[in-house]
Amino acid sequence: MITVNTKDLDYFMSLVELRKYTRVAATFSVSQPAVTQAVKRLEREFEVELVTQDRAHQQTHITRAGQLLYKNAQKINKQLQLAHVEINDAKQERIKFGLPPIIGMLYFPQVAGKLLKSGILQQTDVVETGSGHLISALKKGEINIALLGSIKPLDFEEFTSIHLGKRPFNIIASPDNQISKRSSVKFAELKDQDFINLDSKYVHPLAFKAYSESAGVTPRVTYTPPDIAWVKGLVAANLGISLIVKDVVNPTDRLVSIPLEDEVPERFNISIAIRKDYPLTELEDQFVNLMSQIVLSD
Repeated sequence: MITVNTKDLDYFMSLVELRKYTRVAATFSVSQPAVTQAVKRLEREFEVELVTQDRAHQQTHITRAGQLLYKNAQKINKQLQLAHVEINDAKQERIKFGLPPIIGMLYFPQVAGKLLKSGILQQTDVVETGSGHLISALKKGEINIALLGSIKPLDFEEFTSIHLGKRPFNIIASPDNQISKRSSVKFAELKDQDFINLDSKYVHPLAFKAYSESAGVTPRVTYTPPDIAWVKGLVAANLGISLIVKDVVNPTDRLVSIPLEDEVPERFNISIAIRKDYPLTELEDQFVNLMSQIVLSD
């Protein structure tokens, strides 16, 4: 049976990073012998030498076994931190939910009414940012459930996902731009156009890269605003065009949406994502079931 003290692992990881017992002791406000004894306990537990001392050069060397322990101790540390976060969340009985702005604006309203009437929305803390940031937050336990956009169906070993559907990417342009007169366009024809694209918090830069590579062109990106309102405003002012999910354009917008003729697999896919092995509460299970009612069609 393994009987490792997590504090011993903390001291050892710090020793690997700092390479000096005195600095580790100072970091944790303990005596140097306390750090030495922690390392010795780990060596007895694993029956292997983890650290060697080059006294002639006053250097601390980490053995291969020590490096392996360090790598796994980092994973243990992350899991313990995640456990603390999840248990604290369970005490509060709140849903920590990630929602990208575009999905929140275009598709989430389909179920928002039901969530509100059931009282679930009132118990939900929403983190609104792009899918790229939400993926990181979901892994860290900062949120437990998310609606995510991706250019292909979601495939992360850390997540359980429910694919809701996909929507096409279109080009949007000002009516003053000549390209707006087209009923459809090939991406290669846009090689000399200036693009205004959403920044890397969103999946759109990945779609732009996929279309560019497929067409063998590298159009110039003049600006990458942090939100969709900026993109639409700048495009409406005819300062560039943009590649964006089709449904963004409203009838009241001074914008023209132009379908792309390119046969590329990338679409704006929407999925519910839950951290794998995270046990949903009854409230969260109801939340996910209602979210699954969002309907999309390509």
